[in-house]
Amino acid sequence: MTQIQREALFDILALAIHADALVSLTEEELIAQGFVQRGWKPVSSRKAFIEESLERAREAADSDDAMMDYLMERAAVFTGATAQKNVCAAVRTILEADGEPAEDQEFFHLFVQALPRVG
Repeated sequence: MTQIQREALFDILALAIHADALVSLTEEELIAQGFVQRGWKPVSSRKAFIEESLERAREAADSDDAMMDYLMERAAVFTGATAQKNVCAAVRTILEADGEPAEDQEFFHLFVQALPRVG
């Protein structure tokens, strides 16, 4: 995974935990673990990036249009089938952390729609 994809994945995961307006500590812990485990090479500090990403996610979650625009922008970097499979698995894991309510299913469906078409 490239650094650009790592950043996009983190931004998508941050948005995913805000999709149902229920941000659980478990979700935040999972997102932080995934962030560390994916070989992040920070330009700025990890803490600063996380805070900025969560702020962008909160802003994007304010409206359906803003959320879809943000998803489209961040999902655009996942152009290959393997990258899309990996990012879908990561998003699904985060969404399942709080019991997978209907809002989470809707978010996942929107996210899949935002991914670029492969081949």
